[in-house]
Amino acid sequence: MEKSQSVTFSQFTQNQIQKLKDAFQYIDEDGDGVISQKDLRKILSDLSKQSDEMQLQEMIGTEKEGITFPEFVSIMGERIESLPEETELIEALKTFSKENEEMMIKVDELETYLASAGFKDKKELDKVLQHFVTKQVSGGQVFKGKKFLETIGE
Repeated sequence: MEKSQSVTFSQFTQNQIQKLKDAFQYIDEDGDGVISQKDLRKILSDLSKQSDEMQLQEMIGTEKEGITFPEFVSIMGERIESLPEETELIEALKTFSKENEEMMIKVDELETYLASAGFKDKKELDKVLQHFVTKQVSGGQVFKGKKFLETIGE
């Protein structure tokens, strides 16, 4: 990997490493311990995502046959490090929530807040939110912030 600062196993909890291992094994379709272009093509197809050979080669790296588990951990670690801290998410949800304990936010309000922050793809947003939204008796929908945090946490 060409990163000057690599992510190591010691930066993850056992639970996180197990989740990464499960994800790696799921993507490694043929079980050979390497995520190949063929493995990526299959998982992307299963997710209804189109990809060409050039994109797959870019994902793997131009001079490699595939991604090993340690490389996968490093790649995912870099992605995880770029995510906001849980405390930041909690504070943001509490700011927008009228009822802080469950951190519930009206979906239309949340969509407005996220759109103003740069999240413009409503279709993608709806895909993510659908798992954390409940309908109210009044007919409106509410995003369940606490459930969201529990799901993305360990």
